[in-house]
Amino acid sequence: MLNLSKDKSSIQNFPKSKLDEWIETNGLGGWAGTSLTGCNTRRYHGLLVASINPPTDRMNLVSKLDETIILDSNRYELGTNDFGDTIHPTGYQYLVSFAKELFPEWIYEINGVRLKKTIAMVQNENTTLIRYQVLKSPKKFTIEFLPLIAARGYHNLQHASNNIFWDVDFQNGIFHNVPYDGAPNIYISIPGSTYIHNPKWFYRFNYGIEKFRGLDYEEDLFNHGMFSIELSEGDELGIILSTENMQGKNAFDLFNIEVERKTSIVNGSGNSIVQELTLAADQFIVKRNVVENSAVESLKTVIAGYHWFTDWGRDTMI
Repeated sequence: MLNLSKDKSSIQNFPKSKLDEWIETNGLGGWAGTSLTGCNTRRYHGLLVASINPPTDRMNLVSKLDETIILDSNRYELGTNDFGDTIHPTGYQYLVSFAKELFPEWIYEINGVRLKKTIAMVQNENTTLIRYQVLKSPKKFTIEFLPLIAARGYHNLQHASNNIFWDVDFQNGIFHNVPYDGAPNIYISIPGSTYIHNPKWFYRFNYGIEKFRGLDYEEDLFNHGMFSIELSEGDELGIILSTENMQGKNAFDLFNIEVERKTSIVNGSGNSIVQELTLAADQFIVKRNVVENSAVESLKTVIAGYHWFTDWGRDTMI
C-alpha cells in the first residue's frame, strides 16, 4: 500500500496542515472527515455525517469528539478549534505524525505518553469507529472525551437555542440521545467509561473555508456531558458512534471486518498507487434505494464527489 504521511514538522505547521483533509465513507453517502489537525474548517466536516435516505438526506450529527489527557493533575487538550480571534485548544502541537494506508492514523506525544488514533467507518452503516492504542506511557492516565453535537442538515449551521433535547440515557458505557423529535438516534459507545451529565453550548466555531467562500461560517455546538476512562501502556480503546444501538457490538471486531473488506478490494490491483486510487474510487460507489411497485430495491450508484454532491449524472461523468 502507498503510505501517505506527514511528519511532525508538517503536521504542526497549523496554517498549512489545516488545509489538508481526510475522509472516510460508508457506502451510503455518509462520512467522517475534517482537517489533519482535527480542526473543522468546513460546515461539512464531522465525525458522524449520516445519510438517512442513501445517498441523500445527510445530517451532521456528531461534529467532534475532543480528547483531554489528565496526567499528574495536568490537563493536555488534544483537540483544535478555530474561534476566529483565537485557536483553542491547540492540540495539534502534540501531533507527531499522520499516515494513511487503509485508514487515517495519528500519533500524539504528551509528556511521555504516546497515543495512536485510527478512524474508520462501517460499510453500509451510519457508524464511525475510533481506535486508541497506548503505545507508551510512564504511568496510568485519564482520558476525557467531549462530544460536540451539531444535529443538523449538512448544508446548514447550528445556532444555540432550545432545539436540542438535553435528556440522555447512559448504560453500560453507551450514551443515547435523540436530538429532537423525528431526528436520528445518536449512540456513543465508550466501553468502561463513566459519564457526567452537564449540558451546555459551545459558541462561535469558525469554519475558515466557508468564510473564504463568502458564506456563513460561524456555528454553535452542543455538549451533553463528559466521558472519562483510565488507560495505561498497552491498553486499547474502541469507540463507536452510530445511529444504531451498538449494544453487544465490539469496535475491534468491526475494524477487522473493514480491514478485510478494504484488503480484498486492493488485492491484485497492481502497484501501491493503483491500490490507493482503487480505495479512493470505492468511496464514490454508494447505495441508492429505489421504490418500484411498492417494493424497495437496493441498487448501486456513483456519486459525483464529496462533500455536497450526490449521484448527479452529468457531474459524475465529469
